[in-house]
Amino acid sequence: MASEEAPAAPYVDSKAIKERFDEISAGDMELLRGKKMLFASRSFGLNLFKGLTALSKKDSKYDLVSSYERYNVFKEGGNLGIIPADAFDKSNIVHFLATYHPHTKRLEEVNALLGEGPHGFGKSVDVVIVYFHTATPALFETYKTTLERWQSEYPNVKFIAVTSGFMGPKYAKENDASQAFGELVRAQLKGKVPVYDMGAILSDDFRVGNQFCPEYSADPAEVHPNLPAGEEMMAKGFLLILKETFAPQPLP
Repeated sequence: MASEEAPAAPYVDSKAIKERFDEISAGDMELLRGKKMLFASRSFGLNLFKGLTALSKKDSKYDLVSSYERYNVFKEGGNLGIIPADAFDKSNIVHFLATYHPHTKRLEEVNALLGEGPHGFGKSVDVVIVYFHTATPALFETYKTTLERWQSEYPNVKFIAVTSGFMGPKYAKENDASQAFGELVRAQLKGKVPVYDMGAILSDDFRVGNQFCPEYSADPAEVHPNLPAGEEMMAKGFLLILKETFAPQPLP
């Protein structure tokens, strides 16, 4: 008898949030609060965690940030030593603001935290997520091969792939490059690994093209999705991809 195919890995875009976010139960959230997460980002990660905080204030069921610590590695010139080796003994979520350029640098920083002393977080974390507010297609092969290597080296850790985000219309060139990176993620990783589609989430599944929805931002620089509507959509998608990664729906 042929074996049944494994279900496709979860994928979250704007449509998924609208259709499935309300399926997240108190039990799901309790499960997620017990997971240890290493999260690397620049400023879009700050928008995300503002959204998570706002959701938890509206309904305590959605609290994910009560055990959270952030470290500004970028401000300290890339010094990973500011992150304590026992950080996960104190907090379930360790979020660090990564070195900005080149974009591969944050992958190198995560790699060091996972496998090198004194941290060795690959032995203790449950999930790793690396955020890019923008990216170019030239990053993709390094990103893909890095995720594949990590998954091989740390089989007990979930690595969630992320498309890069969008900014406002004046950043059309950067947004088009970000969309090209996202298309590679969708074409080559969707269905194989969990994918959080930040580009689709911020554009409402491209309703406004390759940019974030105007109702998601009041940033005069057109960089950050800093209004509650945008931050909470990012946060809802984040909780949903975590839920579906760790507590997938049973097959019919």
